[in-house]
Amino acid sequence: GINAEYGGRVQAEALERNSVLQLRLLVQYSVEALELWRELCEYQFHLVAERLPTNIKEDLGRTTFRDLVVSGKQITVALINALMERYFGDSNLTDALSARLREICPNLYGAADLKTTKANELLQSAKHQTNKTEQTSMLHKSLELFKQVTVNIDLGGICNQYASVGYYEGIVELCLATAAEQDNQNLAVHLTHTGEDAGEQLLVARRHCYTCITSTLNNLLAMSQGASGIHNNTGVKVSSAAEAEKQLTTMLEFCYRSSDEVFHVFLYEWLIGNGLVNRLLAIRSSYLEPYLRRAAKQPDNLQILDIMWKYYEKEKNYSAAARILAKLADRDRDTDNFTLWDRIDYISRAILCAKACSTTLNNEGEFLHELEDKMDVAQLQLNIYSSLEQMTSNPAAQAALSDLNRLIDISTLYSDYAEKFNLAECQLAIIHCAGHHDPLLVQKLWRELLALEIASTQNLPQVSVMSSLRNKILLLGNIYQAAEKFFPTQFIVQQLEVISCKGGWDQSWVVDTMLQIPTSHFHLHSTYTSLLQMKLPCWEQLGAPYHLHIVTSLLLTSYVAHLNNVPLLERKPLLCEIQDVIDAHVVDLQASVSAGSDVTSALSRFKALQASFNKY
Repeated sequence: GINAEYGGRVQAEALERNSVLQLRLLVQYSVEALELWRELCEYQFHLVAERLPTNIKEDLGRTTFRDLVVSGKQITVALINALMERYFGDSNLTDALSARLREICPNLYGAADLKTTKANELLQSAKHQTNKTEQTSMLHKSLELFKQVTVNIDLGGICNQYASVGYYEGIVELCLATAAEQDNQNLAVHLTHTGEDAGEQLLVARRHCYTCITSTLNNLLAMSQGASGIHNNTGVKVSSAAEAEKQLTTMLEFCYRSSDEVFHVFLYEWLIGNGLVNRLLAIRSSYLEPYLRRAAKQPDNLQILDIMWKYYEKEKNYSAAARILAKLADRDRDTDNFTLWDRIDYISRAILCAKACSTTLNNEGEFLHELEDKMDVAQLQLNIYSSLEQMTSNPAAQAALSDLNRLIDISTLYSDYAEKFNLAECQLAIIHCAGHHDPLLVQKLWRELLALEIASTQNLPQVSVMSSLRNKILLLGNIYQAAEKFFPTQFIVQQLEVISCKGGWDQSWVVDTMLQIPTSHFHLHSTYTSLLQMKLPCWEQLGAPYHLHIVTSLLLTSYVAHLNNVPLLERKPLLCEIQDVIDAHVVDLQASVSAGSDVTSALSRFKALQASFNKY
């Protein structure tokens, strides 16, 4: 009981002592506030008040004496600064005034305030200094003083004044020093790396300091894009867009030199947000790649990935660039702005980067092979897209276009698009890419694509129809001729001869077309020989039973004209073979009951060929 009574008395005495001390401080601050007020009145208070910022003036009008003493630090500091500014330029007077304030209100105007006053005086003098060397010296001295008292300063106001004289180095250094003072243990770096919410206030405080830098950068950027003769709210003055561009570059160089990693992240975000990716990629900093890696892990990271592959390409890390490009090509994007063409562009760039890799590791070669396969399928998809795009009267085809803006596997392309919409040429391209061998399917597709080509030109003059079909055959021949299973020459020649015969086209049209691919005379002659041996009924049905004989006479005439290109040792056996074939054709035609002019001309050509062989 005694101990409890004693303990209670001790606690009561401590509380009473603390209350007396607080009362003493209150009286002391009240006296200092009254002394300051009297001093302000002696120096014409209304003139001092004119120099106050608008927000301080408004606060002052609502502030009671009690509020001024208890919580009016910001107002008293502003009043003292305004008082000192009235006499900047007269160092004797400002020194005397500083000493007087230190005497009458030491709690309101301490050692830090004295440094702030001196720094402000140097800054004001520098603004009116015409000697560049002297001005720079004054600005640097003011900066060093401001950096010693970062807690007491109006950071934004000082940065505006530095901007008005182009002292961008000072803006950057002062803002970074103030930010560092907000976070003595540099905890914000850890928060930046981990993304933790704890300690968010530290990041907010540091970022508030950084915004004074980006505010100036924003104005320089805006003016570099066309403004001139502007004096804006950050104090920046330029006479032309070119000058603003130059000053922007200068200030950014000061920013890049910083060792503040948190600021670098803030700066990178500003550059990206303003579309200055090229400037970002030009930065040589150890902080850039880690920042990009962290940012790439965020859900909405497509813009960062797009920057990241450019960074790796610039750094000659082609393997990393290729893999990011491949990832971008595959990404789902719910936007009309990201098209199949964009995906193909990404794959194409990925292939170039993969080929540029100096490594010969197996996994890199496999990756390149995968990319090339993906490009082949994407090109097939693009062909399908272009074909469907032309089907303007088919709602289903138009609806399918949006789905084709994402990459689709080859099997789905065939079944859900090429086959569904009867795109024979696309189907042929797909089975060729897949290496799928189905002779009957290939013949069916060739029949369909030839029919589609004729149908698409049915309203055109005959010469246009012939030209269009020839161009199609030449195009497809160049693609598929090396693989007979996808370019069945005998079947194609038969189909073309039927079309030609039906249309009454020039009888040499098919031969000339096939030779232009080029198909060799020998291969073509073998093809026609096989067709003749088949004795197909279609020629009788077309009323041209000797059509193939006539075409063969034209082919052999062309063939013999090119015999000089055949080596001498091979020429005699070849002539013997051709002569036997010609003799057989002559017998067939002489036995014909038809006396048509075409048959007669063919017979004459064969006989002329027989006679010409005597030269060899």
